Amino acid sequence: MRKRRVSVIPEALRRHNEEQQRDPEMVLQDVRWQVRVVVLWRQRDEDSEQWVYLERMRPEEFSYETVKQRWGGGAYRIRLFGSWDPSRRQEKYITQVAFWIWRGFPPTAPLRARLRDAATRASTPA
Repeated sequence: MRKRRVSVIPEALRRHNEEQQRDPEMVLQDVRWQVRVVVLWRQRDEDSEQWVYLERMRPEEFSYETVKQRWGGGAYRIRLFGSWDPSRRQEKYITQVAFWIWRGFPPTAPLRARLRDAATRASTPA
């Protein structure tokens, strides 16, 4: 397995952030009145194309510090959703923002469990 240096940001995430130049806390603050739910995802370490769902939270709960404490460092993205759209039977999608938390913060036990579960699901044939 390839070891990743702490200072290396995945190329796709770096390009995405350079194109957007968006801070998730600022984006959330700008559209807070529209947002009902923040959905958090984390990029798998061994497969940069795979994202693992972590949790749904209220907009006022989201911060870098919250993510760092609950999940540790790594590549993340949030998807912001608004009110429920009865005609489509889903929440209204607003936007998504990718961000990075330094890998010096170790993954927490719940994150290791989620990543292990995701790896198990990916390896079992359908």
